[in-house]
Amino acid sequence: MDYFSEIYGCYYRVVAAVLERAKGDGISREEIVRLTDELGFDESALTIPDKLCFGDWRLLEQGDNSKFYPCVDYTQMPLTLLQKRWIKSILSDRRVSLFLDDGALAEAKKALADIEPLWKEEQFYYYDRFENGDSFESAVYRENFKAVMSAVRERKVIDFDYTSSKGKYTHKRCLALKLEYSPKNDRFRLIGLRCPFGKKYIIDHYRLDGMANAAVSDLHEDTEITEKAAEASLGALMRQSYDTEPVRLIIEDKRNALERVMLHFANYDKDTKRLEDGTWECCIYYDSSMQTELLIEILSFGPVVKVVSPDSFIALIKERLEKQLALQKPQ
Repeated sequence: MDYFSEIYGCYYRVVAAVLERAKGDGISREEIVRLTDELGFDESALTIPDKLCFGDWRLLEQGDNSKFYPCVDYTQMPLTLLQKRWIKSILSDRRVSLFLDDGALAEAKKALADIEPLWKEEQFYYYDRFENGDSFESAVYRENFKAVMSAVRERKVIDFDYTSSKGKYTHKRCLALKLEYSPKNDRFRLIGLRCPFGKKYIIDHYRLDGMANAAVSDLHEDTEITEKAAEASLGALMRQSYDTEPVRLIIEDKRNALERVMLHFANYDKDTKRLEDGTWECCIYYDSSMQTELLIEILSFGPVVKVVSPDSFIALIKERLEKQLALQKPQ
């Protein structure tokens, strides 16, 4: 079967819609025809209703009230070969073990054992990624990841032991706000509101590979300010904690630059608007601890992105470019 079969996709969507509507109170033949006409091809209403009710498919049976009811308990659209190949490729990603337990992962791999993946990891070369990424397959890492995900989803406080990048060991406690992934560093980071709270909210970034013994806590033992923080929006909390001016970019919408910028900086808090001359302005809010990484990411876009403020960030760009030019000069 072709990867993108119009008949395959269309017919299954029609049947799924009819069976879903037929649950409970049933569905009339007139409604079956209407749904088929809305979702199918021009001629679909001439064949699909009869096949569903009386023909080869027989997925509906007629009740005493002349309405039709499903003959099956559950309907699931089968996967196409393309979808199976895509899933097979995803299962080879080292990070997939963070979202599936061993049993589910083994079952999925067994079901797709004879399927050729769309791509293999060794086909990709990451020229701008550090090689010391997180140990995603580690049992300790996976347990900490689950605890962090739970705390982020429920906006709860999380306690954990933490070893910094410089080897300093401390115990941490924060209100979990967001979990982000850095493609350049190949690692996950937790963004959390430091506990206990002071007069000003302080946002910290924690490497998941530095965590140990992560455990989610309840909010009942905390102060009223904690409850307010738990209900506040992520953007509002983070903007109260930033210790730097936002970087203001002007984006020329060439070579799909706008879409690439929005995708690349999706993990940053930002405001974007269209200017009268057809360009776009994007203000990226960030913490000083993320400055170097943000600088490198912006430079990767070349001339389609221009930094216009603040002056301190522009000076850092000039300094970095001068160093690169110096390295290229013959000794």
